[in-house]
Amino acid sequence: MTTIQFLDYLGTFAFAASGALKGVRKEMDIFGVAVLATVTAIGGGTIRDTLLKADVFWLRDPVYVPLAVAAAVAVFALYHWVQRGRWELLIADAVGLGVFTAIGAAKAWDAGTGLVGVVTMACLTGVGGGIIRDVLARDVPVVLREEVYASATMAGAFLFYVLMRAEAGQGVALWSAATLTLAIRLASIALRWHLPRRIVDEREP
Repeated sequence: MTTIQFLDYLGTFAFAASGALKGVRKEMDIFGVAVLATVTAIGGGTIRDTLLKADVFWLRDPVYVPLAVAAAVAVFALYHWVQRGRWELLIADAVGLGVFTAIGAAKAWDAGTGLVGVVTMACLTGVGGGIIRDVLARDVPVVLREEVYASATMAGAFLFYVLMRAEAGQGVALWSAATLTLAIRLASIALRWHLPRRIVDEREP
């Protein structure tokens, strides 16, 4: 198993778990939880592959959908053991974000895109599934709130591009991009970093 394949499976499981956790918290049945887990896991990568005119990854490799469903079943069955705090959803989402950022950047690099393409595809891969998850769960997507989310993917993707240009090797670039994205996202949660937003008083004319 290659590094990129291992990371892809890890990200799939982590993002599927985050989707399943949200589904259980929204009191969905097991089918709804599995659907939310699956679209969270494969949504961003599907958008990426479509834009890059590549074969959609989960249609090529039969592991992804069963892996997402397995994560959903595990979360559904074990929820009362993992639901004691709010951190489990945030950590699972952060791991998925970091890994899929690196995967998206690598796929864009292999397709011959430049810096803009690498960053864009990394962001779509990292945040696309989470946006679909939140919309289906009737929540405002995390990426549209003031939290540091897409910014973390941009930083990770930029690092990947720089390392690849410096010929550091794809393995180093992948792990570095995933680690930086994960670190920024977890730090933003722990330290409550937020992007600026405008508070509007609806009473104002």
